[in-house]
Amino acid sequence: MPQKQEKSVHKQLHTENAALVGRQTIYDRNLQIAGYELLYRPTETLNSAEGVAFDGSMATGEVVFNAFLEIGIEQLVDDKLAFINLSQEHVEGSAPIVFPCESVVLEILEDIDPNPAVIAGMALLRERGFTLALDDFVFDEHLMPLVPLVDIIKVDIMGCSEDELDSGIALLNETFTGKLLAEKVETQQEFDMCKAMGFDYFQGYFLEKPVMVRGKKMPSNQMAVIQLLGRLQEQDIELGEIEELVKQDPSLSFKILRYINSPAFSVDSEVTSIKQALALLGLDTLKHWMTLIVISTASDKSPDLIAKALCRARMCELLAKLLKLNDQNQFFLVGLFSILDAMLGQEKSEILSQIPLHKNIKAALLEGKGNMGVVLKCAIAYEHGDWENVKCGKIPLEIIKKVYLKSLNWSNVQMAGLN
Repeated sequence: MPQKQEKSVHKQLHTENAALVGRQTIYDRNLQIAGYELLYRPTETLNSAEGVAFDGSMATGEVVFNAFLEIGIEQLVDDKLAFINLSQEHVEGSAPIVFPCESVVLEILEDIDPNPAVIAGMALLRERGFTLALDDFVFDEHLMPLVPLVDIIKVDIMGCSEDELDSGIALLNETFTGKLLAEKVETQQEFDMCKAMGFDYFQGYFLEKPVMVRGKKMPSNQMAVIQLLGRLQEQDIELGEIEELVKQDPSLSFKILRYINSPAFSVDSEVTSIKQALALLGLDTLKHWMTLIVISTASDKSPDLIAKALCRARMCELLAKLLKLNDQNQFFLVGLFSILDAMLGQEKSEILSQIPLHKNIKAALLEGKGNMGVVLKCAIAYEHGDWENVKCGKIPLEIIKKVYLKSLNWSNVQMAGLN
């Protein structure tokens, strides 16, 4: 490519048409966050740029540019590891790797050709201090020369039966001493199975899909939580009643005041009472944050679930604002309640039947209907890296990306306050 054209393409890659970058959480055996895989999607403009074949090397470069230079890797992964896909060109050394080895895991893609140049390149990367992972590993003889060169093997459990997983892991254990990561873990049962098999890390949406037992009696403490959530959503509730509800649980009062005095709110002077909090925040905002604290207090799940609910809630609210829709605070509530079933371990329909929410909110949460349903689906699609369904009215993809990143940053600040 002529130098002038190359510069033009590079400039185009990093303007308003820059690629989308999302993330998917990777957990350890104790459901603590070990890292995030950074997810990538080029925009249509990039794919159709004249003279540009958007290959794997360019994709990796775009993820790195977005993550390290435009967004900031700390915003995307905090102090955890970033899992980034590598193309064959990067492994062989013809495309440069310009990011620090301490903060990333390099994923070697499943379609790589394990030729001598690849094996030499992987050995060199390990010498440079990088952690290497084999992505979407299948138990195939032609990939076995790569096994001694990696620290993590990612196994797509959807592509294997339980017997195949058992025999494949037994084969790996003969020579492999690194960590095993189960990909596409979609249910609690699959998580339990993979944990029993000896997997060290887990990636998928199983935390959002806990085991639900229909007709199971709800514990009394969860009933109290749902009754409190229900009362907080009612329109006629007054400050005096909120104060009385809070007084019934001293730890709740402490958490609300500690949260409002955290950097998330940047108040000028210490807030010492619910009345004072109301004067600063307003009734609707106070109800929102009480709702959040009640949910987070009741849940024994990973804090990542609460962070997702917060990010999703904020994203729904901001998208509604861009679409100039009414009742934007209700969009926030839809996002917040969209993971309520996972956090409380109960069927969503059962929980919502006991909370006096507007029918449009319930329709969005249970059936994906209405404007709230459209916005919620968009937020969830971006969060999951389901790029084909990242659609919200006429909002451009690049703007949706910015809304997600803004929501993610906001969520990080709120979580710091909650913790």
